[in-house]
Amino acid sequence: MSLITGIDPHSVPRLIQDIETQGYAVVEKAVTEEGLARFRQWIEEVSFGAGQRYQAIFGDVEKIDRTPLADLSENADFRQLMRMMAEKTLQRSLADQSVLAVLRCVQGESGKRKSNAFHYDASAITMLLPIEIPQQGAARGDLLLFPNLRRFRTSVLLNVLEKTLMQNGLSRRLLSWAIKQRLVKPLTLHLQPGNLYFFYGYRSFHANDACDPAFRRATALFHFGDPHYGSLLTRSIVKMNRLLAK
Repeated sequence: MSLITGIDPHSVPRLIQDIETQGYAVVEKAVTEEGLARFRQWIEEVSFGAGQRYQAIFGDVEKIDRTPLADLSENADFRQLMRMMAEKTLQRSLADQSVLAVLRCVQGESGKRKSNAFHYDASAITMLLPIEIPQQGAARGDLLLFPNLRRFRTSVLLNVLEKTLMQNGLSRRLLSWAIKQRLVKPLTLHLQPGNLYFFYGYRSFHANDACDPAFRRATALFHFGDPHYGSLLTRSIVKMNRLLAK
């Protein structure tokens, strides 16, 4: 069964241009209905017995082996597309890096606490696949972006300091208040299941908006192209972020 369609390496210049000019790029209806059905079946299995609470599964082999998350991250055309986009962005070879895959399920009251948690990713390219998205009401879990807010940093320490200043509880509460008061306005994307959304995760301050606790917002995220690949400090931060995300 094919999960994905319409992935074309020749589209890389267009995707990069869209990210540069509008902050994101989209490949519409890239995941087949059969593929979405497989993802949803897996999510039901993951959620069985867990109740209505937030869940995050990172791309650890023992957790995602033989799942649609693994199948997509290992798809040769998809991997090539992510690598070509990241290499064009960072202007260097990234052949020794791999795709990091993550499943996020925002649901219930615990999901509310994981919303509006603005952050920068560690990767140059982030791809988001919506699987289950509320299609009605105000609290739909929209993707909120302040696109291309910063440059790629040559200093690992500067990157860490920026994240420390901007990704703490006080900074996030102040930003959420400013958004509610319309003092600042993020780019808001209402996600459509089956589309692929690409953006510069490293450069764009982003989060999911609040989601109605009665519904589930399930997304798969794929990251590629760590500008500080190999740094001990970066690896430590990634491990800490995984612990905090669970």
